[in-house]
Amino acid sequence: MKYLLWLFLLISYSGFSQIVNIENKRLEKKEGFSGNIDLNLNFIMNTKQLLQIGDKLKVAYTKRKSHLLLITDHSFIKSEGQDFVNRGYEHVRFNYTLKDSGRIDYEVFQQGQFNKIQKINLRLLLGTGFRLNLVRQKKYDMNFGTGFMGEYEELIDNGISRDVLSSSYLSFDAQFTPSFGFNTITYFQPKLIDFGNYRLANESYIRLKINKYLTFKVIYSLAHDSRNIPDVRKTNYTLKNTLSFKF
Repeated sequence: MKYLLWLFLLISYSGFSQIVNIENKRLEKKEGFSGNIDLNLNFIMNTKQLLQIGDKLKVAYTKRKSHLLLITDHSFIKSEGQDFVNRGYEHVRFNYTLKDSGRIDYEVFQQGQFNKIQKINLRLLLGTGFRLNLVRQKKYDMNFGTGFMGEYEELIDNGISRDVLSSSYLSFDAQFTPSFGFNTITYFQPKLIDFGNYRLANESYIRLKINKYLTFKVIYSLAHDSRNIPDVRKTNYTLKNTLSFKF
């Protein structure tokens, strides 16, 4: 049971460890401030002590064509001085709508990230690009984003690197019936001077609406880093079942 507990905790917190999925964390654009915050602090004592600390914050501000988004997410799990999960990030993104139709946005973003399991001591990103709404219908929505970003990265036991990367994503959401929906997003981030050196990530899920309060989701996440980093897997994936309650 002890090893099953560690496995559950690692799977629960390891999704999208290399690329942070911002697209599904966007808040609905409405004038003024909006957002939410989650905080957790858990202490478990049986044969060993287990301390779990985490926070999630989403805050947005919209004024006409301008939209500012701040996201933070941190998770720490310790047992008798040993780290089992130690990861987090903060992300700031500014969008400005160029057309009255609302289909083209100019974006500027900054991100700071660490993930001890993936041996990321520090990763800093600064980038810019455009987001285009390709399809906007009652049941379907598709968006494409592309741009460039500078990256500063410190890997544990593997030195420091500075690179310029291309960053693109494609997202699709569909509500096929009132009770059945699907969402997927794929990110591709190659180095400009070496397209064979890249990061790729996908997150897809189906949602089954049970009633107006309960929704069941099956979520699959995959992240791939083409680099050879000692003691770090190139490809990581998770499969999660989630029951969501809305009120």
